[in-house]
Amino acid sequence: MNRKATFAKRQRESDLKDHARQKIERKAARQASPRTTKGPEIAWDEQTQATTEDPANDAANQVSLVPTDDSP
Repeated sequence: MNRKATFAKRQRESDLKDHARQKIERKAARQASPRTTKGPEIAWDEQTQATTEDPANDAANQVSLVPTDDSP
């Protein structure tokens, strides 16, 4: 039996396992750390409040009184 080939195979398998373990640790660290680069955090646990804007005062919601008849 070739002992050198067996040792090389074990070394490769060990290296692959170490690499996979490091990759999993990096992924877990990324998921555990808060994101600070993509804008403000959303406070999901805070209660929302309804706005009390009057739609009659909003210019976009008003109906125009000018007729728009484009017939010739």
